[in-house]
Amino acid sequence: MIGATLLGWILLALIQIIAAEAGYRLHNFARARRKENPDDEDEGSGYVLSAALGLLGLLIAFVFSMAAAHHESRRDLVLREADAISSAVQHYQLLPEPHRTKLIYTMADYVKVRREFFDVGADFDKIDETMIRAEALQEVIWNEAGVALALPEAQRLTVPVLNITSQMFDSAALRYQALNVKVPERALQVLILYAIVTAAIMGHGLAPGGRRHFTSTAGLFLLIALAISLVIDLDSPRVGSVHVSQAPMERVIDQVLATAAKLPPAATAN
Repeated sequence: MIGATLLGWILLALIQIIAAEAGYRLHNFARARRKENPDDEDEGSGYVLSAALGLLGLLIAFVFSMAAAHHESRRDLVLREADAISSAVQHYQLLPEPHRTKLIYTMADYVKVRREFFDVGADFDKIDETMIRAEALQEVIWNEAGVALALPEAQRLTVPVLNITSQMFDSAALRYQALNVKVPERALQVLILYAIVTAAIMGHGLAPGGRRHFTSTAGLFLLIALAISLVIDLDSPRVGSVHVSQAPMERVIDQVLATAAKLPPAATAN
């Protein structure tokens, strides 16, 4: 995946270089047909180029802000689910036996599935499969919690247990839905097209001086392509080099598994 992102970055930079060369040659061809003096300066092209670069910068900033907001939202959802799972397990440990043990063991299975939700990467068939398995375990957890809360000694925990369990399930659903919240494809297409056209305008604007300034323009095009590739990376958390950290979830998963491991072996039979 990272290789594909790198290839796209280099390809976009190369396309901009080609567009700049096309703009350069187009200007020379038009000037030759009009039989203009090569020494004449085309002062207006500099203003056009400055305006194009300024608008390109604004467009990159606008799309980048959208992608960054989506990335931050996904990061917050990871923290939210990790906190909900940790709190749920703490509440379940206050319930009477044998329900406490059953819930902890079911939670151990549940967090393993939630770990797979990220580990499967961008394979949406496997993502859907993990969600189906998670929803099946959610039903088991909900039913077991309901039976436990029906007992007189657990009724005081009804509201907090049901609330935190709902939050845990909602967080999982929101993380799944967040996978489809992206920068509109049309916005990315316009951004890439604008970068290519701007490169052509730059080549056209450099032609009156008779120099391409290849090194500096190529460097600029690489930077523009890098900025656009970063936008795509931020907006695609399972593809490329920018990932949402799963460290909070990993810590909570390890804690839940450790809690389940401490239960006496005989308790699994209850």
